[in-house]
Amino acid sequence: MKSKYSIVKGKTGKSKKVVVEGVKKVLYKKQGSMKMYVMTKGKMMNLTKYKKMKMKGGDVEQNGGKKKRIVKKVKPVKKVKPVKKVKK
Repeated sequence: MKSKYSIVKGKTGKSKKVVVEGVKKVLYKKQGSMKMYVMTKGKMMNLTKYKKMKMKGGDVEQNGGKKKRIVKKVKPVKKVKPVKKVKK
């Protein structure tokens, strides 16, 4: 069975590589698509997602490559006293 990913090669026939955060990665591409992929932890990952993950220092498997949400603490609300009805 042939893989759906193929190594991107330059004019000289050597595989193209990209350096992300000091690490050389071989570029892959799907047949019929222009998107570039890299192999990470035994899985293929979109090059742009990989770059974003490395810039943030997060792990894509844990948080999907998204920014971590900062949850703000909510201040307790003061209770309002009920208004007394005035007799006429």
